[in-house]
Amino acid sequence: MRIALIALAAFALHAGPALAHPDHDDEEHEARTPQQTARDNVIRLVSQAKLPASWSRATVAGTRERTSRGQRQTIVTFRNDAESDPARKLFHVVLTTDGQFVSGDFRQP
Repeated sequence: MRIALIALAAFALHAGPALAHPDHDDEEHEARTPQQTARDNVIRLVSQAKLPASWSRATVAGTRERTSRGQRQTIVTFRNDAESDPARKLFHVVLTTDGQFVSGDFRQP
């Protein structure tokens, strides 16, 4: 009985690493487009009261890329027809190539 218990314990100690697999973090994640990431940032700015609530329903008017200070950036432009001020109908969100928010402004960058 004692030998069986020792054998069972020895097996249990070695079974964990044997059953583990090293690539569990390498699962495919759904890639987010710059438009989706920019929309998330517009919603965040609305929730922080930095933009009026009508911007949560704004549509994507365009996307372009630029190089600024040697860094590639994506600019996603949103159009909000609910805005009465023509100068505030377009909002530009600047993202890095890996999707980090750089800035958001009504003036074209």
